[in-house]
Amino acid sequence: MIRLIVSDLDGTLLLGHRTIRPEDRQALHDAIGRGVAVAFASGRMRPEIAKVMETVGITAHCISQNGAYVHEAGGELIRHHAFERDLIVELSQAAAGLPFLPLLAGPDRYMTERWSEHAQRLASRLMAPFEAVEDLRERLGRDLVCGKISFMGDVGQLSEFQQTLLTQYGEAVDAYISDIDCLDVMPRGSSKGRGLLALLEKLNIRPEETACFGDAFNDLSMFAVTPHSFAMASSHPDVQARAFRTVPYISEAVRWIDGYNVGTVAAGKS
Repeated sequence: MIRLIVSDLDGTLLLGHRTIRPEDRQALHDAIGRGVAVAFASGRMRPEIAKVMETVGITAHCISQNGAYVHEAGGELIRHHAFERDLIVELSQAAAGLPFLPLLAGPDRYMTERWSEHAQRLASRLMAPFEAVEDLRERLGRDLVCGKISFMGDVGQLSEFQQTLLTQYGEAVDAYISDIDCLDVMPRGSSKGRGLLALLEKLNIRPEETACFGDAFNDLSMFAVTPHSFAMASSHPDVQARAFRTVPYISEAVRWIDGYNVGTVAAGKS
């Protein structure tokens, strides 16, 4: 029986980075009403996920910044993983001379070294504070903790940059194309999959009692945890190929889960 649903946000629950279909909202409420817990797993930070919870009208477990932070629904911090100082300072300078906007994620705010037109456009998509920090590199790894750095720009150029970073820092970082204009770089060992495993251990839930929904390459580590993974029909074909099923919206995945649970109970399994 599936006891936990884990949903990505952008491109999965959130359409156009802001909109939630009423059918998807209702599906999550219905699942909770049937005793299934919900978690959100996102590259976004926890304050942003909290705003999504308010919009949906539920309280959920939280895997934020691609697994850098994991919080139980009640707020207890389960896991935290951040960059070492020397590495994040190097990464903050890795795109110098390239047409990308580096976006660094602290525990509760986004940071960049200088304000720009690109930063101004991006700010409208974010649901947490975003500010320019002039002495950013000097403070990184000291009083400024960073669990994720994103590079924003053209996805084709970002894909090339991804390979450059992995060639140079591959033993220390993981890098994923996580949105149509975003490359997320994480400390090695920090992923949604690792975050999900930490949450499952805390909740005493088995991987086979879990279902996850996603649309991007940073969701594949979650897909590897559970046999019940659902890719959105709008996702890249390589993402869909790694999922158990492809669905147009999460409401359809929740309907499948409901049928699966009913069948499991009828068969006398739990």
